[in-house]
Amino acid sequence: MEDENEIVSPLLKWAGGKRHIAELLAGFLPTDWRSGKYYEPFMGGGAMFLRLRPERARLSDLNPRLIGFYSFVKDSPKTLLGRINKLHRRFESAPADQKSDSFYEMRSRFNKSDPREIESASLLYALNKLCFNGLYRENSKGMFNVPFGNKKRFPPVDEDQFLAISNLLSDAELKTSDFVTAVETAETDDFVYFDPPYIPINPTSSFTAYSSAGFGIDDQKRLAELMLNLAHRGVRAMCSNSDSALTREVYSSLRIDVIQAPRMVSASSDGRKLVNELVIRNYEL
Repeated sequence: MEDENEIVSPLLKWAGGKRHIAELLAGFLPTDWRSGKYYEPFMGGGAMFLRLRPERARLSDLNPRLIGFYSFVKDSPKTLLGRINKLHRRFESAPADQKSDSFYEMRSRFNKSDPREIESASLLYALNKLCFNGLYRENSKGMFNVPFGNKKRFPPVDEDQFLAISNLLSDAELKTSDFVTAVETAETDDFVYFDPPYIPINPTSSFTAYSSAGFGIDDQKRLAELMLNLAHRGVRAMCSNSDSALTREVYSSLRIDVIQAPRMVSASSDGRKLVNELVIRNYEL
């Protein structure tokens, strides 16, 4: 078992990732949240899971490539590392004026690959490290379309980090599913952490295209209703979201707290300042 005090960083950068506020969010969990199973239906980078380290967990995401990646991290970390290191060496050996070509060749292969295969998993990691701002975005046809980030180097691959996360995932269930299906089996005393794409705080800040399906206001309303239904089943649930008038309206039937978090998805340093976010709960502390 890994040292519980050792911080394990996520393997992937993900829009809306919680690595910078996971400790703060942990303070809003019920004191006995470990008495049941932990559910995280919008896994993303997995920062909350890595901070909490639940003994029993069901982790899911609608993106099959993301779940495919974590499945290989869990079951075949050294094989996956071998494939990633090959991509690392190939990119590093490419002349400076051919780095972009190398990236777009990987992106093309990724979009043609099977999400269940190791090629998809290794390419997802490489593209995440080399694309613009570490974003994951799909077009309407489900094709990853983030451009090259003009990186001169492929960041070092940390084998110890892979193996540590593989160990933490060893007893976790990994599923590709939407957020409703993900929690159908949740029972009394289980705990659910929802981290959906946020409601935009202004017309220019919308970013919901993690998958071609998007995540609109009707989905936010379904999530709010689901949290109320979970409360009736004795399942505690917490959700992160933006602090906007619309968010407060959609989730008005639930308990709302305000925290400050760094806004990390931006092309300029001005977009990385602290902003208010909401912690939404269906239970009392």
